[in-house]
Amino acid sequence: MPTPPMTYLDKLYHRHTRPPPTPTNTHTHRTHHTHTHTSLTPPLHHPHNPLLPSFCSRRFMGNLLKVLACSDLEHGPIIFLDFEHAQPTEAETAVWNQVSAVLEEAHGILAELQSYNGAGQEIREAIQNPGDLQLQEKAWNAVCPLVAKLKRFYEFSLRLENALRSLLEALTSPPYAPMQHLEREQALAKQFAEILHFTLSFDELKMTNPAIQNDFSYYRRTISRNRLNNQQLEAENEVNNEMANRMSLFYAEATPMLKTLSNATTKFVSENKTLPIEDTTDCLSTMACVCRVMLETPEYRCRFTNTDTVLFCMRVMVGVIILYDHVHPVGAFAKTSKIDMKGCIKVLKEQPSNSVEGLLNALRYTTRHLNDDSTSKQIRALLQ
Repeated sequence: MPTPPMTYLDKLYHRHTRPPPTPTNTHTHRTHHTHTHTSLTPPLHHPHNPLLPSFCSRRFMGNLLKVLACSDLEHGPIIFLDFEHAQPTEAETAVWNQVSAVLEEAHGILAELQSYNGAGQEIREAIQNPGDLQLQEKAWNAVCPLVAKLKRFYEFSLRLENALRSLLEALTSPPYAPMQHLEREQALAKQFAEILHFTLSFDELKMTNPAIQNDFSYYRRTISRNRLNNQQLEAENEVNNEMANRMSLFYAEATPMLKTLSNATTKFVSENKTLPIEDTTDCLSTMACVCRVMLETPEYRCRFTNTDTVLFCMRVMVGVIILYDHVHPVGAFAKTSKIDMKGCIKVLKEQPSNSVEGLLNALRYTTRHLNDDSTSKQIRALLQ
């Protein structure tokens, strides 16, 4: 098989990994980062820079992750991703089509969840008047279609899990390094970010809607009571006891979709014994770095023309941090982490509190290593 042509990132990767040349000039600059500030960084205003037109585009999703993340190796790689115009290559098409079908359904799921009002009034009246069969029937008829909707949400989480697995396989498979994958397969990288954006959006809506838990609890109590009375309701054909148990575990989580993705990522790493764990964690930390830099750098952020872009970027950043923390042996908060947690938290705290409180809570309550001894007091204090 012929060797594919080297991209800019391939050349960059080889420059980073090969041994540094032996100095021949006694006047060479002493800092070890000198080379990253000269030959490796493509000049932003260079007249022949092919990335400049799209980089300067002032459109909604135009350059969410098409950004010079960091020129210093200790802060992150140089990587460009086009989140507006990225189209799947022939090699990406099969996975892209599979994930695209799931993402198309995601919009409807969010719309349904956003309009979910619950059957609180009917349930209260039924509980207050246990002998009134008409009120019991009214509450039951109000709850059943809502539980069917909750079942669809749960089943969608399983499809989302499969979609994430397909993307992880594509973005970490040999022979390319994670950074090379993110450049070569930009359409799949875009889908990966869109899954995280949906996940955080879903969980924020779920956490602020207690009707979901109340409706499902009433449904289960009614099923149990009728089972004791040797009665089987027609709704049990829709959500039987086994399904109800699985749904109960799902909705008991503060952030159920994120928990699903975290478990899926952990399972992906454990089942792929031949794949170095760094291939997965480096992919996640790179995405976190790019999002953070886009948010904290005025020159990049001023190019946003839609305020939703900022929230999109924050959700993607938080999502990859949580996945990283679940997969990496020491997590995202340790000093050895490749994610600048102080910088990420600072970026979130600079936003209006009503737009980021759910994201901060996700970092507080769905990560695994925040309370480890290796987490600095400063980072814990930032999340207080």
